[in-house]
Amino acid sequence: MRKQFVISTFLCSLLILCSFSTAVPSAGARSPPDWPDGTFQGTWNNQKDNTSGSLWGILNQGRRATRGTFSCEWNTSGGTDTGTFRGIFYGMMLVGQWDVIGKGKTIRLTGVLQLNETHFSARLIGLGTGLIDIFAVHDASFLPKLTGPYGVGVRIMHLIDLSRLENFTTDPTDVREMMVQLWYPIETSNLGTRTDYMDYQTFQWLKNRSPIPLITIPNDAYLFMRPHGRNETNIAAGMFPVVIFSPGYDGVYQIYTSFIEDLVSHGFVVASINHPYVSGITVFPDGRTVGLADVPTDPVVQSAFFNMSLRTIVGDAKFVLNTITEINETDPDFMGHFDLSRVGMYGHSFGGANTAVCCFEDTRFRAGLTLDGVFYQQFIPGNITVPFLFMFAETHLANDSTIMYLWNHTTNDTFKMSILGSTHYAFTDVGVLLSHLVPLIPPRILSFGSIAPKRMVNITRTYITIFFEVSLKGEPIEKCLNLSSQFDEVQFDYKLG
Repeated sequence: MRKQFVISTFLCSLLILCSFSTAVPSAGARSPPDWPDGTFQGTWNNQKDNTSGSLWGILNQGRRATRGTFSCEWNTSGGTDTGTFRGIFYGMMLVGQWDVIGKGKTIRLTGVLQLNETHFSARLIGLGTGLIDIFAVHDASFLPKLTGPYGVGVRIMHLIDLSRLENFTTDPTDVREMMVQLWYPIETSNLGTRTDYMDYQTFQWLKNRSPIPLITIPNDAYLFMRPHGRNETNIAAGMFPVVIFSPGYDGVYQIYTSFIEDLVSHGFVVASINHPYVSGITVFPDGRTVGLADVPTDPVVQSAFFNMSLRTIVGDAKFVLNTITEINETDPDFMGHFDLSRVGMYGHSFGGANTAVCCFEDTRFRAGLTLDGVFYQQFIPGNITVPFLFMFAETHLANDSTIMYLWNHTTNDTFKMSILGSTHYAFTDVGVLLSHLVPLIPPRILSFGSIAPKRMVNITRTYITIFFEVSLKGEPIEKCLNLSSQFDEVQFDYKLG
């Protein structure tokens, strides 16, 4: 009796935890729903009466892929019955409710679950039902499902620019180097090994950035994210526009994965950069790590330091584009696949400043987008003449005097928007990850604003993809102009060049 009580109490507690970790606030009347963490489809068979059929549905994960909630629809092979099945899973345990539509029949099922990266099976039993076996395939991730027709391939590159000395060190022989991840479209049938979200060292750095200790998050939690990228797979047939991505100051490109992967799935190549001494951490293949450089405290010296930092990462972006150009000419895996007549750039915060300067200085960049960018007016003494989208956190527009300057110094199609409830740090994946890993801590306590993290990612990646489709692929500009009608949280303005 005591054992049964303990199990029942455990399952009730699990239901409560799952409801906290998977609940999504309601969206506005015109706004599409947020995404589930995964989908599945398969077959079922009842050994008692030899009935069988199909089932298909969605799942939401808890703190890791082996726990969460699910809901699905089912039918019999002959189509005589239909119904729903919903419940929870935790490790090897699955508990659910099987309903038959139109017959008022409900069955409580309990059983054993076998789950791997792509498939699962379950053997369930309920009062009077006998054994029910389920076999299914599933695809799940903490990050949103890709919306484009392509999968995502990745290649990590260690680049060394022998033409530039390293300004952040005193070693006269030290030259500038950086880490770059190349993301490119692949056919969805071309599935190599799934890439990790980030490496161990970068994840430890990320955990330590929290304003409160996150001691309950295990050190291997970066393995739970399961992004969609695949390692060293062949690029899809065709030529694709190229976009450079620059992360925020004290950030890393990995925490923007959802904004990169979805763009790639729509037929873009993205090269994302970790800038040593400006990014929060840069991990090199030989195990070396470079953190953020110390910022001088003297105001005059500090100003010169940030000017030097910006000039350095502008050089990084241009060097990466030089490298992409060389790869397009010489690398047998990518030769002729990069359309270098259609190059764009985007970045967050300090990476936004990088984007604005590159679009001003280098005619190879044909479009720019900034995620709550900071700007240095003295680096842009003239007009930005390419299409540009300024995306801001809710309060940024009222507090930055450089925004009007840049708005007045763009002469092509220019768009400006802010997202209600957003903050500077909400323009990353981290809010979504924390909603899984620490579901009982409200995102606003961790500086991610009042908007639901999934909602924020959904809005941001949609605008990024549509903007570059319009500016680099020639899609109708109305796709940008009409987009805000889908999102009640967006305040939008534009001027056409």
